[in-house]
Amino acid sequence: MHKRRQLISSDEAVKGTVQHKRPCSDCPWSRQSLNGWLGGVSAEEWLKRAHSNTFVNCHVIDNMQCAGLAIYRRNVCKRVEPPLLTLDADKAACFATPKEFTEHHTKTWSKRDDDI
Repeated sequence: MHKRRQLISSDEAVKGTVQHKRPCSDCPWSRQSLNGWLGGVSAEEWLKRAHSNTFVNCHVIDNMQCAGLAIYRRNVCKRVEPPLLTLDADKAACFATPKEFTEHHTKTWSKRDDDI
């Protein structure tokens, strides 16, 4: 099975031609994201952007909007106007609440956590 690549910086973004509809392999809004991998922006700042009408580019696919953010916005019933991307809710793929997002990205690991 092919493992999806993670720890991708925006400097490594590839050119996109069609808007993707699923979170990328490294999307901070995906439940599969690595804890704390927020690209130099705090969880609080990401949430401010998510709950505003801010346009956010995908950091993996150049010239495309962040699909994970669009799904998260729908999960929390945040209404946006075009040209912002609107996708269907998917609480299995992306975080469903600000609390889930914050807890995931601010979690600290200890040796004991790894032993479980």
